[in-house]
Amino acid sequence: MELYWIWLAAGVLMILLELVMPGFVICFFGISALIAGIADFLFPSFPLVGQLLLFALGGAALALSCRKLAPGIFSGKETRQTEDIDGDDILGTVCVCREDINGAVAGKVEFRGSLWSAVADGEISAGEYCIVEERNNLTLKVRRK
Repeated sequence: MELYWIWLAAGVLMILLELVMPGFVICFFGISALIAGIADFLFPSFPLVGQLLLFALGGAALALSCRKLAPGIFSGKETRQTEDIDGDDILGTVCVCREDINGAVAGKVEFRGSLWSAVADGEISAGEYCIVEERNNLTLKVRRK
């Protein structure tokens, strides 16, 4: 059996392993193993030490360079900007009451695509628009629009 078949099989196996393992690192070494296998196929006299160096250094170089290009993928964080709801920017915004709010009983409002607990001084019926007056942790204080 030729050595390049082992490199190619190992490369495909590593790429497939990436589908079930988190981290997105094994894939780079899988690509590097494929490159080592192709190099061994094209240049049959390519020494094993050279193939191993090509595999190790190539995988490391691919992983490091791609981590710098797309850091959000590797850290598990999204790279797109999310809305900041910690500041005063929510005050005065409009939301929709989804569950009746009574002065004594909290209800639910839909705010920026999510359901929030909400309280009000008066009654607000489901389906009515309301305005955010205040935020207290995960509860919004609203008033009828």
